[in-house]
Parts: sequence; structure tokens; C-alpha cells
Amino acid sequence: MRNHLNLDIAIHNAKFGGGVSALTEKQKADIFNFVGKGCRSNTKEKLSRRLDLPLSLWNSYGIYHRVNLDGDGANYVCGQSWPDEMRTLRECILGKA
Repeated sequence: MRNHLNLDIAIHNAKFGGGVSALTEKQKADIFNFVGKGCRSNTKEKLSRRLDLPLSLWNSYGIYHRVNLDGDGANYVCGQSWPDEMRTLRECILGKA
């Protein structure tokens, strides 16, 4: 059975458990595509730079539990409102939360 990996667990493992230190290019692209959709170019640039940071430098937020990571990339499991949750996720990644 495969272990379930989400962004929050990946951050924790990078900080404390010797896990992977960065997102894969596919994971970064997937997160960028669903979080950056409809954003201005300067926000997209900031988002791209933040996604390149090592996971050990990221803060942990509960919403990261909804970002599933696997070898094929990343996906998001929405609770209620996609636009609201994408805004919250974007703010967390950008350090505005």
C-alpha cells in the first residue's frame, strides 16, 4: 500500500525527517497552474520564486493537507469554494497568511 503524501507532510519531513527537500518540476507546475490561474504577472513571478524554495523553509498551514503530491505531480482536493480556497492557498504560499 502506498503512503499518502500531501504538502504538509512533505514540509514536515523536509524539516524534521530527512524527506525530499524540494518539489519536483511537475509538482511545481501543477501547483502553479491551479493556484496562479487568473493572477497578475507580478503575482505569478512571486509564486514561481516561492515554489522554488526548499520545503524546509516553508511554513506549515492546514490547507496544505489538501494538496496531494505524487510522482505524477500535484492535485488539490477542494472542500467548498474553489476560488476562495485557491486564494487562501496562494496567500499561504506567498507568506501573506
